[in-house]
Amino acid sequence: MYQQSSIPLANAGLELKDVIPSAIHALKPDLMPAGSVNSFAYIPPSSHVVVVLIDGLGEVQLQEFGESLFLTRSTISTELRTQFPSTTPVALGSFGTGESPGQHGFVGASFFLPEVEAMFAPLKWGSTPHPKSLTPSAPLFEWAAEHGIDVASIAREKYRNSGLTQSVLRGGSYLGAADLDDMHGVVRDRMRSAISPALTYVYWPDLDRIGHVHGPGSSQWLAELHLVDSFISSLASDITDNPQPDISLVITSDHGMVSCPIERRIHIESNSDLASDVKLVGGDPRARHIYTRTGAAGDTATRWQEVLGKDFSVVSRENLIQGGLFPRFDPDFFERMGDFMVIAHSDAMLSSNVDTRTSSLVGQHGSISEAEMLIPLRVFHSG
Repeated sequence: MYQQSSIPLANAGLELKDVIPSAIHALKPDLMPAGSVNSFAYIPPSSHVVVVLIDGLGEVQLQEFGESLFLTRSTISTELRTQFPSTTPVALGSFGTGESPGQHGFVGASFFLPEVEAMFAPLKWGSTPHPKSLTPSAPLFEWAAEHGIDVASIAREKYRNSGLTQSVLRGGSYLGAADLDDMHGVVRDRMRSAISPALTYVYWPDLDRIGHVHGPGSSQWLAELHLVDSFISSLASDITDNPQPDISLVITSDHGMVSCPIERRIHIESNSDLASDVKLVGGDPRARHIYTRTGAAGDTATRWQEVLGKDFSVVSRENLIQGGLFPRFDPDFFERMGDFMVIAHSDAMLSSNVDTRTSSLVGQHGSISEAEMLIPLRVFHSG
């Protein structure tokens, strides 16, 4: 029988969705009062908060490979949890809105969208469907800008008009930057010109990209990690030299990563016991949404659990919601969820024809292991 109970997911207190509310509280306590999110204790009162999100930098990887990094010298150092599934569109949805995936409706790397009767992948999203139509959640950057905070986002130019940016990360000004050197200059100029209270969001994707191709801990990944650390070190020096007092530099991420060797990959469409009665496959290789033909969900889920064994948990849609993996779930998003999800353990994964490139990658994430769910929170403060 497939698993009827929820999978344990420890509550570490502070979550990724709490970072921006905590930053707003550090800038304007009356605007974001204590008690409205889990914790405000990690970002001190500030005139300017710069939040740098390094895609793919897990706390487990940072502890394993980052002992000599400048990041270890932060004035405040802790870990927090990303949201489940541990994947970028889900995490950025929560980061940008302060809400859980069950509230904002981005429930996976890809998922069925009943409004268009098709699968939908937020990272490939342009202008259709309309970015404001897919979630009831209001972007915190837009809300903060409307309430007197000078807000800016700094990222590559190609993300400016993406659906994800326009949906959950819009608000304030957008400043394009091509590489880390360029980004350093843009952030430095922003620190000089921002009007207090100010909130600046900085996004860097390359550590994740390299980790997917070569694996976390590879020589290529380590080289990029050291470039990122040098970038953070330069920003920390900038806030120390800045005449504006009380600037906080906050470093976090959206998820960690595990390496999945070829021999630990199971291809869905090549296994008749798995492919039978399945209409659609979504999610990540380590956190798959499975949509079945009408009436077949229970038997199909049972068969999947029997075939996959202890390397995967097969959890029904109802138990995902009731068991706490999707807290505060909005019933309007019920059909976006698979009839069941298949959640990988250890270094196993499920490849599929629906995402052949993603399925071929070494580095993966999406599941509930600490290597994927734990992310860093590092704070450097000039005051």
